[in-house]
Amino acid sequence: MKQCRNTLILAAALLMAGCSASSEQEAKDLVNSFYQTHQSNRPNGALSLKELITFRHYLSVPLFDLLKDVSVAEEAHLAQTDNQTPPLVDGDLFTTHPKGASTYRVLGCEVKEADSTCSVELIYSDAKLQSPFKSVDRVVLSRDARGWVIDNIEYGGGSANSGVHQGDLQKTLQAILNKNERRIVQ
Repeated sequence: MKQCRNTLILAAALLMAGCSASSEQEAKDLVNSFYQTHQSNRPNGALSLKELITFRHYLSVPLFDLLKDVSVAEEAHLAQTDNQTPPLVDGDLFTTHPKGASTYRVLGCEVKEADSTCSVELIYSDAKLQSPFKSVDRVVLSRDARGWVIDNIEYGGGSANSGVHQGDLQKTLQAILNKNERRIVQ
């Protein structure tokens, strides 16, 4: 009886380890696929309707709603100002560097039952830079009916005056919306 119990415990442990490894691979695959799509589309500024549709599969409902709200606010802002003022959103929202990333590499994922965090090394370089800009952004995943989805991106670099994104994507999007609301009220 004791041997049977030990065998069951071992089988359960192996099953849990297999599920954990599988879950980690699913998280890595999602993040890798997201950045491949990012590299193909190179979003800049508020997302267009086509870009929203393209990225929808990867995003949690709350993050998608924020991105959609910012896109609607940007469209209204540009229509009201006849493109005479700067846009609400400038640059790539999905990466620390506003000009995006030339290359990326998923470093690893820390998987928990309901959420996960994947570290992604992003490198931006062009002919004008003496050395490439590197950051390690953290992609926060949650689970929904579709499996893993991206719920937030924590920007990984630079000082406040270096012209790169600070904080995280959700806070950045909310700040854009708040700033736009204050502008409308004035």
